[in-house]
Amino acid sequence: MKSIARLVAIIRADFLVRFRRASTAIAFLLLSAFAYVWIPAPSTGRTLIQINGQRAIYNSGALGMGTASLGMMFVGLFGYYVISNSIRRDINSRCGIIAASTPMRSIEYLFGKFLGNVAFLITFLAGFMLSSMAMLLVRGEASLEPWIFFRQYLWLTPAAIVLVSAVAVLFESVSLLAGKLGDVAYFFLYLLFFGLVVTDEASGGGIRWARYFDFTGFGFMIHQMQHSLHTNSVSIGSSPFDPTKPALIFPGVSMTREWIAPRIVSTLLPLLLLPVAALLFHRFDPVRIGPTTGKTNRKWIGKVQSLSKPLTRRVVALLLVPARNGSFLAAIWSDAVLTFTLFPLAFLAFIGVTVTTLFAPVAAALPIVFAALAIIVSDVATRDLRAGTIASLYAVPRLRERYVWWKFGSALVISVIFCAMPIAVTAGAGLKRLTALFFGIIFIASIATLLAILTSNPKAFIVGFLSFWYIIVNDRGATPLLDFAGFYG
Repeated sequence: MKSIARLVAIIRADFLVRFRRASTAIAFLLLSAFAYVWIPAPSTGRTLIQINGQRAIYNSGALGMGTASLGMMFVGLFGYYVISNSIRRDINSRCGIIAASTPMRSIEYLFGKFLGNVAFLITFLAGFMLSSMAMLLVRGEASLEPWIFFRQYLWLTPAAIVLVSAVAVLFESVSLLAGKLGDVAYFFLYLLFFGLVVTDEASGGGIRWARYFDFTGFGFMIHQMQHSLHTNSVSIGSSPFDPTKPALIFPGVSMTREWIAPRIVSTLLPLLLLPVAALLFHRFDPVRIGPTTGKTNRKWIGKVQSLSKPLTRRVVALLLVPARNGSFLAAIWSDAVLTFTLFPLAFLAFIGVTVTTLFAPVAAALPIVFAALAIIVSDVATRDLRAGTIASLYAVPRLRERYVWWKFGSALVISVIFCAMPIAVTAGAGLKRLTALFFGIIFIASIATLLAILTSNPKAFIVGFLSFWYIIVNDRGATPLLDFAGFYG
């Protein structure tokens, strides 16, 4: 009973802390309001589900499945970045040290954090589902059937909720993955599972075991729609339809016998990550939580820094020469150069980018360059807040009033330095390519600064840009509007 009471206390505390934050309320309202955009009125010439040019009538099955697909995408991809700070919050508030001094076992604490993550995501998803039900009353062409609506969410989203909640606990328990590296690693982990199940269904189910790793829910949804509709021409989201074709009735996805075991396994399998997290958990040991809080270097970064110190010391000393006059531009330059000191891998990445650009085609090199650049500049505007130096910086004359411009200038300078060789190579390809590249650099610096100032953490920019980057790389220039930096000319 005491263990249950401790679990309830952890879940309740996490839930209250999260929902008392204004950012959580804003995100909750934005997601709920997005149902209005996601479900367009048929009079606009667009529809939520389009099948062979025909639109699906807005009933509980169609709207439930269509909105659940958005919900599982939000939970699976963006949910991690919303919840992956619960253990860090206890470290920063020193509440974790108090918890570690109690008889509570590590697995109890981590399981409580896991359940807190699950409760938070379920609440978010439930709010979105209720908003979508309201849209059925506004734009629906059939009566609301709550059980059919809820069933679409039940079949599609639980595996994503459990996976995200478990991975967030595991990554926060491992010092190496508790920061920016974990944010990037999760993005590509999600894409790995997504690509695996989509490839399986595209090949006709040739990879049978892939269904047991369908944490995203897309494999199940694609399979059920293909077999119930007997077509691959399906579009979910605000899509145009042919008004000359009659509308059709789509009942939504349903559970079949062959998918019962895969859906159960894919929902329960992530729970195996929790014992692993308990083995690696630092239990708020001051010696081990230093890397988690970012106040000391991780061992492997420290080794890299030690190896590169003779070179970086001389390079940074040369770069700081222009910053000795104390002007605002000098402050921008100093802050930009500081990045190569705080993040020594940035300097090694700069060398790697320079060498790669010399020998690889521009179309192949630029996507890699911008992915690395996004990771490097993502926390330029938030590192002072995390380091606790923001109050000191605000005491510097005129820096507080120009803080946003200071950070934007710093991110822009870092971007130009990092892309020096790509700029030189692209200059030989013509003025248009060079102009596109500069616009891409400005775009990266401005969006990174904007999202960092608005959210006070680098996660929003990392997940937002990497998602955009993934679309561009797969589009390969087919949509010129997306080619913001001239990747494909």
